[in-house]
Amino acid sequence: MPVFVAAAIGVALLLFLVWAQARAAITIAVVEIRDGKLEITRGGLSPRVLGDLRDVASRPRIESATLRIMRAKDRARVEVHGKVSEQQVQRFRNVVGNVPVAQLVKATRR
Repeated sequence: MPVFVAAAIGVALLLFLVWAQARAAITIAVVEIRDGKLEITRGGLSPRVLGDLRDVASRPRIESATLRIMRAKDRARVEVHGKVSEQQVQRFRNVVGNVPVAQLVKATRR
């Protein structure tokens, strides 16, 4: 019986790790908002999109939130966690959803 429990825990841990890696692979950027100021904590965004997101976060000012921008087919989608009004969530979706993924990601060519 203990072998089955250990095997079940091992399988659950393995599935969690696969899920976490798959989620990280489709994540374009993670943005933290504190007192209306944006900080990119993972990934990168084009300056135009970043400016639009700053506008949304500053009017009215968001105290604390996290945005996760992820690939979804040929467009991107955004997950918002924190104290954000429904109108601002929709504005974030509009900013991110109206831009193709290729233009959304910050270009790193030199």
